[in-house]
Amino acid sequence: MTVAESVGCRTERSDRKRASIIAAATTVFLRDGYGRASMDAIAREAEVSKQTIYHHFGGKAALFGAIIEERCRRLLSPFSWPEAGADDPRATLTAIARQFVDIMLAPSSLSLYRALMAEVARFPKLGRVTYESGPSRIVAAISGYLNEQNAAGRMNVPDTVFAAEQFYGMLTGHLQLRALLGVESSPSPERTERVVRHAVDTMMCLYSRR
Repeated sequence: MTVAESVGCRTERSDRKRASIIAAATTVFLRDGYGRASMDAIAREAEVSKQTIYHHFGGKAALFGAIIEERCRRLLSPFSWPEAGADDPRATLTAIARQFVDIMLAPSSLSLYRALMAEVARFPKLGRVTYESGPSRIVAAISGYLNEQNAAGRMNVPDTVFAAEQFYGMLTGHLQLRALLGVESSPSPERTERVVRHAVDTMMCLYSRR
Protein backbone atom coordinates (compact mmCIF):
# COMPACT_ATOMS: atom_id res chain seq x y z
CA MET A 1 0.00 0.00 0.00
CA THR A 2 1.35 3.41 -0.95
CA VAL A 3 1.51 6.35 1.46
CA ALA A 4 -1.34 8.03 -0.41
CA GLU A 5 -3.48 4.89 -0.17
CA SER A 6 -2.71 4.56 3.54
CA VAL A 7 -3.72 8.17 4.18
CA GLY A 8 -6.88 7.65 2.13
CA CYS A 9 -7.85 4.60 4.19
CA ARG A 10 -7.32 6.47 7.45
CA THR A 11 -9.39 9.38 6.19
CA GLU A 12 -12.20 7.05 5.13
CA ARG A 13 -12.19 5.33 8.53
CA SER A 14 -12.23 8.70 10.28
CA ASP A 15 -15.16 9.87 8.16
CA ARG A 16 -17.10 6.69 8.94
CA LYS A 17 -16.39 7.08 12.65
CA ARG A 18 -17.51 10.71 12.57
CA ALA A 19 -20.74 9.78 10.78
CA SER A 20 -21.39 7.02 13.31
CA ILE A 21 -20.94 9.44 16.21
CA ILE A 22 -23.27 11.99 14.62
CA ALA A 23 -25.95 9.33 14.12
CA ALA A 24 -25.59 8.13 17.72
CA ALA A 25 -25.65 11.67 19.10
CA THR A 26 -28.81 12.44 17.14
CA THR A 27 -30.49 9.43 18.73
CA VAL A 28 -29.43 10.44 22.24
CA PHE A 29 -30.31 14.13 21.86
CA LEU A 30 -33.77 13.26 20.56
CA ARG A 31 -34.32 10.73 23.33
CA ASP A 32 -32.90 12.62 26.31
CA GLY A 33 -32.84 16.28 25.28
CA TYR A 34 -29.66 18.32 25.05
CA GLY A 35 -29.34 19.10 28.76
CA ARG A 36 -29.72 15.52 29.98
CA ALA A 37 -27.78 13.91 27.14
CA SER A 38 -24.38 12.79 28.40
CA MET A 39 -21.21 12.14 26.50
CA ASP A 40 -21.13 8.73 28.19
CA ALA A 41 -24.53 7.87 26.69
CA ILE A 42 -23.45 9.07 23.26
CA ALA A 43 -20.24 7.05 23.49
CA ARG A 44 -22.21 3.92 24.39
CA GLU A 45 -24.64 4.48 21.53
CA ALA A 46 -21.78 5.01 19.07
CA GLU A 47 -19.69 2.19 20.58
CA VAL A 48 -16.65 4.43 20.88
CA SER A 49 -14.77 6.01 23.75
CA LYS A 50 -15.51 9.50 25.05
CA GLN A 51 -11.98 10.45 24.06
CA THR A 52 -12.82 9.59 20.45
CA ILE A 53 -15.83 11.90 20.53
CA TYR A 54 -13.82 14.75 22.03
CA HIS A 55 -11.10 14.16 19.44
CA HIS A 56 -13.57 14.55 16.58
CA PHE A 57 -15.84 17.28 17.97
CA GLY A 58 -14.34 18.90 21.05
CA GLY A 59 -17.52 19.00 23.12
CA LYS A 60 -21.27 18.55 23.30
CA ALA A 61 -22.23 21.92 21.79
CA ALA A 62 -19.91 21.37 18.84
CA LEU A 63 -21.37 17.88 18.39
CA PHE A 64 -24.90 19.28 18.29
CA GLY A 65 -23.67 21.86 15.79
CA ALA A 66 -22.21 19.06 13.65
CA ILE A 67 -25.65 17.43 13.50
CA ILE A 68 -27.16 20.69 12.24
CA GLU A 69 -24.27 21.11 9.80
CA GLU A 70 -24.87 17.61 8.42
CA ARG A 71 -28.52 18.46 7.79
CA CYS A 72 -27.43 21.66 6.11
CA ARG A 73 -25.01 19.66 3.92
CA ARG A 74 -27.85 17.35 2.90
CA LEU A 75 -29.88 20.39 1.92
CA LEU A 76 -27.14 21.97 -0.16
CA SER A 77 -25.56 18.87 -1.71
CA PRO A 78 -28.13 18.27 -4.47
CA PHE A 79 -27.33 21.63 -5.96
CA SER A 80 -24.24 22.93 -7.67
CA TRP A 81 -25.09 26.49 -6.83
CA PRO A 82 -23.52 28.38 -9.74
CA GLU A 83 -24.56 25.73 -12.27
CA ALA A 84 -27.88 24.11 -11.32
CA GLY A 85 -30.40 25.85 -13.55
CA ALA A 86 -27.89 28.63 -14.16
CA ASP A 87 -30.01 30.08 -16.94
CA ASP A 88 -33.26 29.68 -14.99
CA PRO A 89 -33.20 31.24 -11.50
CA ARG A 90 -36.88 30.43 -10.96
CA ALA A 91 -36.28 26.70 -11.46
CA THR A 92 -33.22 26.71 -9.20
CA LEU A 93 -34.89 28.70 -6.40
CA THR A 94 -37.92 26.40 -6.61
CA ALA A 95 -35.75 23.29 -6.29
CA ILE A 96 -33.86 24.80 -3.37
CA ALA A 97 -37.10 25.81 -1.65
CA ARG A 98 -38.71 22.39 -1.99
CA GLN A 99 -35.65 20.61 -0.62
CA PHE A 100 -35.40 23.10 2.24
CA VAL A 101 -39.05 22.68 3.25
CA ASP A 102 -38.79 18.88 3.13
CA ILE A 103 -35.80 18.84 5.49
CA MET A 104 -37.18 21.58 7.76
CA LEU A 105 -40.45 19.67 8.31
CA ALA A 106 -38.86 16.23 8.78
CA PRO A 107 -39.89 14.84 12.20
CA SER A 108 -36.26 14.52 13.32
CA SER A 109 -35.55 18.14 12.35
CA LEU A 110 -38.56 19.36 14.32
CA SER A 111 -37.53 17.27 17.33
CA LEU A 112 -33.99 18.66 17.25
CA TYR A 113 -35.33 22.20 17.02
CA ARG A 114 -37.61 21.62 20.01
CA ALA A 115 -34.66 20.20 21.96
CA LEU A 116 -32.61 23.27 21.07
CA MET A 117 -35.27 25.78 22.11
CA ALA A 118 -35.80 23.98 25.42
CA GLU A 119 -32.12 24.34 26.32
CA VAL A 120 -30.79 27.46 24.61
CA ALA A 121 -31.49 29.78 27.56
CA ARG A 122 -29.26 27.61 29.78
CA PHE A 123 -26.67 26.98 27.08
CA PRO A 124 -26.28 30.22 25.05
CA LYS A 125 -23.31 28.80 23.14
CA LEU A 126 -25.57 26.07 21.79
CA GLY A 127 -27.77 28.62 20.02
CA ARG A 128 -24.80 30.39 18.45
CA VAL A 129 -23.21 27.14 17.28
CA THR A 130 -26.51 25.94 15.82
CA TYR A 131 -27.12 29.20 13.97
CA GLU A 132 -23.62 29.25 12.51
CA SER A 133 -23.81 25.58 11.51
CA GLY A 134 -27.26 25.73 9.92
CA PRO A 135 -29.22 28.88 9.04
CA SER A 136 -26.14 31.04 8.54
CA ARG A 137 -24.66 28.57 6.03
CA ILE A 138 -27.91 28.28 4.11
CA VAL A 139 -28.28 32.06 3.90
CA ALA A 140 -24.66 32.36 2.74
CA ALA A 141 -25.19 29.73 0.03
CA ILE A 142 -28.36 31.38 -1.26
CA SER A 143 -26.67 34.79 -1.13
CA GLY A 144 -23.76 33.40 -3.14
CA TYR A 145 -26.16 32.02 -5.74
CA LEU A 146 -27.89 35.40 -6.01
CA ASN A 147 -24.52 37.08 -6.49
CA GLU A 148 -23.85 34.68 -9.38
CA GLN A 149 -27.17 35.63 -10.94
CA ASN A 150 -26.40 39.33 -10.51
CA ALA A 151 -23.08 38.84 -12.30
CA ALA A 152 -24.80 36.93 -15.11
CA GLY A 153 -27.31 39.73 -15.57
CA ARG A 154 -30.32 37.53 -14.81
CA MET A 155 -31.23 39.15 -11.50
CA ASN A 156 -30.75 42.51 -9.82
CA VAL A 157 -30.48 41.93 -6.07
CA PRO A 158 -28.98 45.00 -4.33
CA ASP A 159 -28.49 43.22 -0.98
CA THR A 160 -28.12 39.49 -1.54
CA VAL A 161 -27.73 38.62 2.16
CA PHE A 162 -30.95 40.44 3.07
CA ALA A 163 -32.77 38.84 0.14
CA ALA A 164 -31.52 35.38 1.16
CA GLU A 165 -32.67 35.95 4.74
CA GLN A 166 -36.12 37.00 3.55
CA PHE A 167 -36.37 33.97 1.26
CA TYR A 168 -35.39 31.72 4.17
CA GLY A 169 -38.00 33.41 6.36
CA MET A 170 -40.79 33.05 3.81
CA LEU A 171 -40.13 29.32 3.60
CA THR A 172 -40.10 28.72 7.36
CA GLY A 173 -42.84 31.10 8.49
CA HIS A 174 -46.02 29.50 9.71
CA LEU A 175 -45.20 26.14 8.16
CA GLN A 176 -42.48 25.54 10.73
CA LEU A 177 -44.34 27.25 13.58
CA ARG A 178 -47.50 25.19 13.12
CA ALA A 179 -45.45 22.00 12.85
CA LEU A 180 -43.40 22.78 15.96
CA LEU A 181 -46.55 23.47 17.99
CA GLY A 182 -48.25 20.33 16.72
CA VAL A 183 -51.03 22.29 15.03
CA GLU A 184 -50.17 20.81 11.64
CA SER A 185 -47.27 18.42 11.94
CA SER A 186 -47.51 17.26 8.34
CA PRO A 187 -48.77 19.99 6.00
CA SER A 188 -50.40 18.85 2.78
CA PRO A 189 -48.31 18.85 -0.41
CA GLU A 190 -50.66 21.52 -1.75
CA ARG A 191 -49.98 23.80 1.20
CA THR A 192 -46.20 23.40 1.08
CA GLU A 193 -46.17 23.89 -2.69
CA ARG A 194 -48.18 27.09 -2.28
CA VAL A 195 -45.63 28.40 0.21
CA VAL A 196 -42.76 27.48 -2.11
CA ARG A 197 -44.43 29.07 -5.12
CA HIS A 198 -45.22 32.28 -3.25
CA ALA A 199 -41.66 32.62 -1.93
CA VAL A 200 -40.15 32.09 -5.39
CA ASP A 201 -42.72 34.37 -7.06
CA THR A 202 -41.86 37.11 -4.57
CA MET A 203 -38.13 36.78 -5.25
CA MET A 204 -38.62 36.85 -9.00
CA CYS A 205 -41.06 39.76 -8.86
CA LEU A 206 -38.64 41.82 -6.79
CA TYR A 207 -35.34 40.90 -8.40
CA SER A 208 -35.69 39.31 -11.84
CA ARG A 209 -34.41 41.30 -14.82
CA ARG A 210 -36.76 39.42 -17.16
